[in-house]
Amino acid sequence: MAEHTEGRRLPPLPGLIAGGLVILGVLLSMFVAEGLLVVAGLGAFGPGILRELGWLKDQDEFQRQAAHRAGYHAYLIGGLATVLVVSGLRWRETNEGSAEWIMLILVILWMTGLFSALLAYWGARKTASRVLLTFGSFWAVFVIASVIGESDDTAEFLLGVLMSFVVVAPFFVLAWTAGRWPRRTGAALLTVSALFLVMFVAPQGASSLKLSSILVTDTLLLVPLIASGIALLRDEGSDDPDRDESDDDGAPPDVVG
Repeated sequence: MAEHTEGRRLPPLPGLIAGGLVILGVLLSMFVAEGLLVVAGLGAFGPGILRELGWLKDQDEFQRQAAHRAGYHAYLIGGLATVLVVSGLRWRETNEGSAEWIMLILVILWMTGLFSALLAYWGARKTASRVLLTFGSFWAVFVIASVIGESDDTAEFLLGVLMSFVVVAPFFVLAWTAGRWPRRTGAALLTVSALFLVMFVAPQGASSLKLSSILVTDTLLLVPLIASGIALLRDEGSDDPDRDESDDDGAPPDVVG
């Protein structure tokens, strides 16, 4: 059991390559040409297709079950989202932002599959903690880059950096509390998500931005927080900081005998 758990701490090489392709494709689509998003698509869907064809055999039984469960979740949520989007467009009798609406569906599919797989692989506490660390790091880079671009005075720059840490510090604090008090952290994450919804999402609704663009941005912003919050609220363990998490990186007891 220990050897099996230890062996799955790091993703296998195909997973690392796939993740690299996704990141590369997103960057290329942002800074080179939007059509290069196909590179991210190859990374996101290519390994799964190869596994189903039997050409890539890099997963054990537990990983296969987790991947299939993630795929089923993505199918259900993605299918429902597609129906709602198409129905909404038909109801409004408009074709505005059709490419962005398709992008919204892709984002929902990708994020649903990703979080389902991560929750099955790491469990709610470790998934939420690592998502929050990643989320906070991206926000820190974004905020500091904004400060660098807007501040010419040294004192103003230092004040901006200090304020940026005030903005991102809660994410790192919540990443730490997720392993100790999961349900309280989950409630806090849903509260933060609601505040983000009021502060950043609602004002955009009255702006000149197209609804499809707003929804894509808000999905990327809020889904990690909401998914982590719900997963922590559903955590079966109590809010006990002394709880033994030695099995969090391993398979559930009903999967590995």
